[in-house]
Amino acid sequence: MLLYGSLAGGLEEVPAELFWQECRRIAETYLGGGRERTRQVHALVDATIDALIERDQRFGYPPPFCRKGCCNCCREAVYCTDEEAADILDYCRENGLEIDYAKAARQLDYLECDAGLDHTGVTRWNDQEPEDQTCVFLDRADQSCRIWPVRPLVCRVHLAEGTDRYCAPHNGVENPHARAIDYPETSYILSVVFTIHRDSIRKTMGRLLLGAAPASPPQEK
Repeated sequence: MLLYGSLAGGLEEVPAELFWQECRRIAETYLGGGRERTRQVHALVDATIDALIERDQRFGYPPPFCRKGCCNCCREAVYCTDEEAADILDYCRENGLEIDYAKAARQLDYLECDAGLDHTGVTRWNDQEPEDQTCVFLDRADQSCRIWPVRPLVCRVHLAEGTDRYCAPHNGVENPHARAIDYPETSYILSVVFTIHRDSIRKTMGRLLLGAAPASPPQEK
């Protein structure tokens, strides 16, 4: 399993039978979702997070800090599935949104990849020019996401507690002051989806967009 979030560090606390039952339930639902399974799992994650936030607020916990314009998490490499990348391309085409393919190609130069073009986790992301350190879909005018309805799963579950000041890592190293809200319920969903899409999830969104673009986009440095 490509474990995500709290599952990676707390698996020993989860009974093995419960873990596999939950993974199987999510996998069977996702695999049976047909063409709409990506949007269905996005809706499931959103609904799960909304329910968990409502539960937490009943116990006196504040909601996540995340809001329009807090975009520090938009300043690192983003992972997504091949189906999410295709959905993003469709959304951009339907809404007349341009994708800065040249910037996406430049960003790849700062990510170490293996022979299969999978990102190894080693990055020089923050050695780029400041403008190139931001997601290609971050609107510079109001610091909002231009593809919000079809943003990848990893963007949906990235929740900050108290402030977004420390959300952005530096060359792949998390800020020790960062405080994230990590729900096991969403970690299950992402772990299953990442495992099913293990051949694409490590490519990064930029590489998948460049590879799935309908025409040959500019890839010069």
